[in-house]
Amino acid sequence: MTRKPYRLAATALALLLAAPLFTACDADQALDCGKRAISLTGDVQDLADSAVNVGQITDDSRRTHTVEALKKVAADAKKIRQDNGGKADAAADRLSKAVNDAIDRLSKGRQPDFKPITDAAGDIGKACADS
Repeated sequence: MTRKPYRLAATALALLLAAPLFTACDADQALDCGKRAISLTGDVQDLADSAVNVGQITDDSRRTHTVEALKKVAADAKKIRQDNGGKADAAADRLSKAVNDAIDRLSKGRQPDFKPITDAAGDIGKACADS
């Protein structure tokens, strides 16, 4: 779990550095998408950090922190969907669904599956790189 967010961070950073290489009309959009991807990477890392401890399910404060981290990831997905002109919409939708599924599992006291979240976040980074 901890390796994937670091790869996502490297991808997002590479995207941000490469953004000026895109055509002039797409440069601002690519840069904005790159910035959102970097923000998403940080929030996914926060989620990973909060979820590392198995006690998250039985410890209310840990569970609350994990839910808050999930909400930040969901907010990032919403912003990416709004600001990216459709390039990353499908990945943002998958990310939103994965976050909602994780929150639902946490609310039922069950261990959430974070892999769909990191996979969708990686897909957003790829979509931003393609924009």
